[in-house]
Amino acid sequence: MKKIITVFLIVLLSACAGQQRETNKLANQLQLQNPLHVLEQLQLTEPPERDYAQFHLNVGLLQLLSGDFPGSIETLTQAKKEMAVLTATSISENAAAGTVNETLRSYSGYPTDRVMVHNILALSYLFNDDIDGARVEMLQADISMRKLASKKSLEGQLASSHLLAGIIYELLDEQSNALISYKHAEELLTQRKLAIPKSLKKSLLRMSYAVDKNGQYSRYKKRYSGFPTPIKNNNNQVFSLYFDGVVSNKKQNSIMVPSGNGEQLIRIAMPAYPNMNYRITHAKLSDATQQFKTELIENVEVLVREDLSAEYPSILLLTTARAIAKYELVAQADKKDSLFGTLANLVTALTEIADLRSWNMLPSNIQVSYLETKDTELKIDSINAVQQKVALKVGSKNLLLISSLDTPVFHYAQ
Repeated sequence: MKKIITVFLIVLLSACAGQQRETNKLANQLQLQNPLHVLEQLQLTEPPERDYAQFHLNVGLLQLLSGDFPGSIETLTQAKKEMAVLTATSISENAAAGTVNETLRSYSGYPTDRVMVHNILALSYLFNDDIDGARVEMLQADISMRKLASKKSLEGQLASSHLLAGIIYELLDEQSNALISYKHAEELLTQRKLAIPKSLKKSLLRMSYAVDKNGQYSRYKKRYSGFPTPIKNNNNQVFSLYFDGVVSNKKQNSIMVPSGNGEQLIRIAMPAYPNMNYRITHAKLSDATQQFKTELIENVEVLVREDLSAEYPSILLLTTARAIAKYELVAQADKKDSLFGTLANLVTALTEIADLRSWNMLPSNIQVSYLETKDTELKIDSINAVQQKVALKVGSKNLLLISSLDTPVFHYAQ
């Protein structure tokens, strides 16, 4: 019976690890297969209930990239609720994580997830022709970032969220709110020591001119010289977001060492991200006379590493405590039955698995561009797609979502 229980536990924990390996495999396939194909494969999997939030985040994002905007709204709303409920983890899950491994804790999302979900939902609402729903999501994103804000860390602070909020406010002609959001995006980029995209500079100049021509605009004009004075015209305005690549998966770093007395084998497993080696690509937008290239607004690779780094001390503490608890468990088992003690040592070692879950189908980075044109057609070039054309109405305001994956260009217009 003891052997049967041992084998059962090993198989159970192997299944937990196998589920995440399958999710990582599907995320890697996005570079080669279109999001709809990966979505269909992902929906065939049966994740445990504790992984539902991660599952719904990935499904909802793939639904957006596949053009199923109502489905994306429904799925991501569910993920948002699950993360909110699971932020306070249950006592039983804490106990399981403390004695077996951390994959037995429900996935409640990292700070980046809790903010980024509002971005993806806002885009889904926009492309579903519901700009009011998009506005609500950006208000919620701002609340989430305020809750996560810390003087010592930029954890959960997304420049892309402030930028998207600014675009939505500008589409709604809420110029003061748009200016405030663009300012927040600029501040975050400055804190991260990233270059300010030309499109954001133009947005700050454009909105400050509309709101405070003799005050704030004069200061921005000195800071960002070389741009023409913003004036009202009938040109088409085009805001573009570019999702580039797929964010890295976590990997497991593990080591097996003998105990001090040499009577047990102790395994330590910790999550880590590989070195960043993704080569950033850009989308190009052109009309009859000009060409624009998208520029970085958010390096998601950096965000997810910040999230893990912030959690690393608590993971290490729990891993150490768990190793001590497992050592004591095996020692007690060995006193009663040496064979059972050996089996218990095997189980405690094999069940030590790092938690590799993440929202691992997010883009590697997010880029932005802004242009004004009199033309009624734009040409879009991105790394993995044939050139696409977007029709523009005269005097229209437009938001485009472009992806380096095999997707059409999604277009919101008013």
